[in-house]
Amino acid sequence: MKSKNSNILYYSSVILFIISLTQNAFFIDNKDGCVGYMALIFGFYVVLDTGISWVANLFIILSWAYRNKKASKYFSLLALVFGISFLFIDKIIIGTNNIYSKITGYGLGYYLWVLSFLLMFIRSLLNYEKIFDTKNS
Repeated sequence: MKSKNSNILYYSSVILFIISLTQNAFFIDNKDGCVGYMALIFGFYVVLDTGISWVANLFIILSWAYRNKKASKYFSLLALVFGISFLFIDKIIIGTNNIYSKITGYGLGYYLWVLSFLLMFIRSLLNYEKIFDTKNS
């Protein structure tokens, strides 16, 4: 039973992440939306400036890769924290000309992206608790 619930949360996390890539992640200057897959592809350009939250993508991939290890809990927590940190950024670089644009809203893609991190974090907590309980028995 444990593995079925764990697998459901894991697959839900992956599916929500993939769906988030097809939706608007955020809106700039009250008009244009940035689709999730574009933010994923080009987000690493601004990691050292305004896009530090992009590293959440790396942490969630590591969490999926180590999903049956204790490290998954830490990777998914880091993904969640960095993902939420995007809410505190008010301007972001758009394009390669270092032009800043104001973030005016968040789309469904952003919320699905963060929800995928949350589901993986919950899965890793539940999985870790089960492992911890069996070791103490």
